[in-house]
Amino acid sequence: MLYTGNPYIIQPGNVFFMHMILMDSDNNLAMNLGETYLVTENGNERLGKQKLDLVVLLYYDKVQ
Repeated sequence: MLYTGNPYIIQPGNVFFMHMILMDSDNNLAMNLGETYLVTENGNERLGKQKLDLVVLLYYDKVQ
């Protein structure tokens, strides 16, 4: 786990899955976003192959 003050030294060859959870408790909704990264000599390399385009799903309930 990465956090402020963690003594672990990140070095080339390390692989991390970075993620976050977005929650809307009022509507009982949650979403998890994450990506896997390889630490390299020059920074990092994203290992995921999926597009990062935003997908918007519209939902509405017709009340008659």
